[in-house]
Amino acid sequence: MDQTVAHYNILERLGGGALGDVYRARDTRVGRTIALMLAPPNLVADSDRRQQFLRDANAARTLNHPNIAMLFDVVEQGDRCYLAYEFAAGPSLRQEMSGRAVPIRRAIELAAQIADALAEGHAQGFVHGDLRPETVVVTPKGSTKILNFGMAVWTAGGLARAKAAASPKTLDADEAPVACYLSPEQALGESIDARTDVFSLGIVIFEMLTGVNPFRGGTPDATVLKIIQARPVPPSSINREVPRELDALVVKMLAKELDKRPSSAAALAAEFRSLGAALDVRSGDVVPAPLIPPEDERRGVSVWVLVALAVAGATAWWFLR
Repeated sequence: MDQTVAHYNILERLGGGALGDVYRARDTRVGRTIALMLAPPNLVADSDRRQQFLRDANAARTLNHPNIAMLFDVVEQGDRCYLAYEFAAGPSLRQEMSGRAVPIRRAIELAAQIADALAEGHAQGFVHGDLRPETVVVTPKGSTKILNFGMAVWTAGGLARAKAAASPKTLDADEAPVACYLSPEQALGESIDARTDVFSLGIVIFEMLTGVNPFRGGTPDATVLKIIQARPVPPSSINREVPRELDALVVKMLAKELDKRPSSAAALAAEFRSLGAALDVRSGDVVPAPLIPPEDERRGVSVWVLVALAVAGATAWWFLR
């Protein structure tokens, strides 16, 4: 591959990404490191598909949020298409979980950040459609970055979801885990909206709280069937430390019917933060200042007020004298 693409200097190959090969590169115009993705030739070989790909990519460039990996630029060079993304350093949420539960307070904060990002995307008319631990990066500072927002339909994960709806038995070993994060409407091949992302986030936070995916089956088709039919158990049945308010919220997010799920990711983020604040108070991490001092303090204040008044009276008498 050429060492330069437009005004980007290629530094090293990072591996194969959802949208093709990924390179760490330097943007010579602004002096920043970016992730440069090379779209596979077969993805953009057809003229109509190429134009649709470019339209989707240029639309995704409008997304700007601290918890979304931003798409800075779309480059055409010859017959190739490149996407210049914000370089989101850090492990994926999958690596962060390492097959076990995340501390509850941390899980709530991560969920709130993801919900914030979803709210921004939804407000701009986007549905992510492929939210799962592999499409979320946790930065060294502990914040989340959602990958491929606005472009998920073109990714390997997006293609695997479509394949799972049509014929889950045909999913290969790399594609099978994607089926665990389908929404019921995706599994049935129906139209999707923002509530699809709410369902997938419900699965992700269930897994963060318990270390277990609520719908994973022995085979991809068994997983898809569970997503369509099975009612998930509350997270507290696996992890007793999960508070009942969080239990209820996660179960609501995993409702099979669209109209029974929370419809607003922004309200969901606020609810997560409210739950987190309540847990902080219960654990003693945050102690709210009392509006009225305790009885002992009020008595102490009264004594000092009387002393101050006595001193003031004596001083006034001295001056008058």
